Amino acid sequence: MKKTQAESDVNLLRALEVFMAVADSRHVTAAAATLGMTQSAVSQQLKKLEWALDAPLFNRSRRPLELTHAGEILRRRTFRILSEVEDLRSELRYLHSSSMPILRVALLASIATTLTPGLLDMVRGGLGIPELSLSAGLATDHQAALNARSIDIAITSDPQFDLTDYDCAPILEEPFFLVLPMDYDGPTNDIHEISERLSMVRFSADAPVGRRTDQHLQRCRLDLPRSMEADRASMVVAGVITGKCFAILTPSLLIDAIAEGMALRIEPLPFAGFKRSIVAISRAGQLGDIPAKVAQESGRIMRQSFERLMPQAAGSVIYPS
Repeated sequence: MKKTQAESDVNLLRALEVFMAVADSRHVTAAAATLGMTQSAVSQQLKKLEWALDAPLFNRSRRPLELTHAGEILRRRTFRILSEVEDLRSELRYLHSSSMPILRVALLASIATTLTPGLLDMVRGGLGIPELSLSAGLATDHQAALNARSIDIAITSDPQFDLTDYDCAPILEEPFFLVLPMDYDGPTNDIHEISERLSMVRFSADAPVGRRTDQHLQRCRLDLPRSMEADRASMVVAGVITGKCFAILTPSLLIDAIAEGMALRIEPLPFAGFKRSIVAISRAGQLGDIPAKVAQESGRIMRQSFERLMPQAAGSVIYPS
């Protein structure tokens, strides 16, 4: 049957909103009242949508209305479509507003305590955003949160996923160091002698920093005895302060332990060195210069903390010019 111009001319988004209101209430009259429309206008939107999709969506011979098989499929899909549209509307409102209502930032757990006070002051005072929502976790958590759109910015390390649809602002690049118990009295320039006296405590292979360390040790053809693995820097450091273990960590992985006064000895690696980067990642083109400003402030805070708490390592950290 040939469609008329009026029947073919459908505002699909509005028609889907009307369809969902009717699908939820199962009554055209109730849906019309909810939408602030007349009953005839709602019926017309449904008729146009059925014409556009070439499928009946309701069994109108039953009261209350029943969804057809096509209607059930459309209802499931429409819920996701309208949720995405609302997310898009929110993001566009942020772009056209002088102030976002909230900025959601995920942080590496190892630097969350260091960054939180300064970022709060900067976001509320410098950016004029009234609320800051922070979460701490591993780099792998950040990828999932960005993909789910549950955060706006991730301050993370060495992202291992496709960054095509993301902006990436550098914060710092830091080397790995040898971390020993303070009372260790053996050599520090021979990793084999060290590993005869102490066993290695390491990050688990599930953590990006753990994989990075393992890969570097393999490249250097080093197979070091290990007694413990963990997925948090605090637990790795806890192994070192027992006096029985050593670790290979960066300044940002040590900052909490040093701030808490833990007795640690930090030495250069006695083999070829390696580094990791910390960056601020956000969805491309959606937050203007906010991610760059967050990255710059994060770098400033970390630099000050390194210089104050671990001057022996601070000079080795590199910041973007």
